[in-house]
Amino acid sequence: MTDTASQHSIPLDQNQVSLTASVMHQAAMDCSATDAVGVPSDDRSVVTLGRMAARWAAISEHEKHCDVVNIHGDRLYNISLTAEEWYHVRAALSEHAARLTRAGGHARTARADQHRARRALLLVDRITEAIAGG
Repeated sequence: MTDTASQHSIPLDQNQVSLTASVMHQAAMDCSATDAVGVPSDDRSVVTLGRMAARWAAISEHEKHCDVVNIHGDRLYNISLTAEEWYHVRAALSEHAARLTRAGGHARTARADQHRARRALLLVDRITEAIAGG
């Protein structure tokens, strides 16, 4: 099991959690992710995109693997991951943003894609700052 001292806790809002869950699911689908054979699913020393996608789905859909607080009507998810797990999240979000900015389309679609790409990159920056400061 992973030592909790190497965990980095980052508070995210519901939109950020949904974005990350969606991006991690797509990343796992894109690479046909499978689980590590012979390694218990609760062993977080083995990080795979499939496991990360499942973890983020549980956070987003069932509020598992995190602490949730309600602040002024908004839900805030405090998520603790290892530096390696956050690295995979940042990589998937960065790839998602790159894919959106490369996609062509109508002006309205392109603007929406640019907005989504910007949200993903802002989240990458936030995660990077939180890990560097923590």
